[in-house]
Amino acid sequence: MKEKINKESIGVIFGGKSVEHDISIITGVQVLNALDRENYNIIPIYISKDNIWYTGESLFDIATFSNFEFERKLKVIDLSYKNKTLYEIKGKKEKRITRLDFVYLCLHGGSGESGGIQGYLDMCDIPYSSCGVLGSAICMSKYITKLICKAQNIKIAKYVYLNKTDKESGFINIKEKIKELEYPLIVKPNSLGSSIGITYCVDEEKLKNGISFAFMFDDEIIIEEVVKNLRELNISLIGNKYECEVSDIEEVRLNNKFLTFENKYLEGTQKEDNTNEREIPAKLDKMVAEKIILYAKKIYSVLGLKGCIRVDFLLDDKENEVYLNEINTIPGSMACYLWKEKKYSFRMLLDKMKDYALIEKQNLDKRILNFNSSVLRQFRNNKRFNKSRQKY
Repeated sequence: MKEKINKESIGVIFGGKSVEHDISIITGVQVLNALDRENYNIIPIYISKDNIWYTGESLFDIATFSNFEFERKLKVIDLSYKNKTLYEIKGKKEKRITRLDFVYLCLHGGSGESGGIQGYLDMCDIPYSSCGVLGSAICMSKYITKLICKAQNIKIAKYVYLNKTDKESGFINIKEKIKELEYPLIVKPNSLGSSIGITYCVDEEKLKNGISFAFMFDDEIIIEEVVKNLRELNISLIGNKYECEVSDIEEVRLNNKFLTFENKYLEGTQKEDNTNEREIPAKLDKMVAEKIILYAKKIYSVLGLKGCIRVDFLLDDKENEVYLNEINTIPGSMACYLWKEKKYSFRMLLDKMKDYALIEKQNLDKRILNFNSSVLRQFRNNKRFNKSRQKY
């Protein structure tokens, strides 16, 4: 792709080695086409399921990805941490494409949402749109998220965490560990999203199958009680470590017992399109709405989150009890549908993400990162140190 002169170069990274790869493509293409190509040099960066990085003009078109061999027409690229620059790779030769000024992360799951790529971009000194390494890593683990939020007096449904050792110990031992949980139960992989690998269990047979199914996707799983009198409520936040804004609260009305992958993506019920099954803003008791906003802001602050996130809550409508369900640090479509009542277009939301990230980056750049000391001078011509080093 030709670099447009005198314009900031903005990368949009999507795809990735993850079971949520295809959903990430949808988000990535939406972001690519929402950004202002008149003012920015927009660079699509697609990561294949084999972890190869590509770019090409055809990546702006969602139809490209229905072609089984579409990758053959793309340029293989590499991002250098030395100079923030993308290079096209041709055999042993490299050709400069552009230096990146900012990156929108549209990766769902895998190392794209767990802090892996965030760490690499930090090494490259490239600001980006999402949570940082620590916040991403914490929120990727439902178990760690629950531990921290419970310590902050945020309610969570009763649950049990299981790992690979529990799996190998057999179902009888697992039954013993979860004996205090009451049916119906939900079984979830610990580190996945998009409702992949989830099973709603009303009896032991369903539970046994659900556990086996979840362990196919992850070495850690969560089994939790279903909240009674359930209403599912979501809210989005956008900001940085200094401030954040909250969207309206949406209610998801379910025909099934929980929101499935098919509900979300295969039955025309994507969150941004489904007006019959979703209500924004949700009709809620004032106290409940205030508690959701309070919990959401507390989560954003305590976990050190930034960018645009979505927090999913469960409400016991009879008891007016609010429970945290999970936190999505890179939500599908950047949760743009939750901001419509705030009059934020998709482009405005993306611009805000960039502005918040750059403000934080500017403040972080003011820190002292180097310190000159005399500690190494004592080793000059130090024969004893050199001799001890040779022993190893």
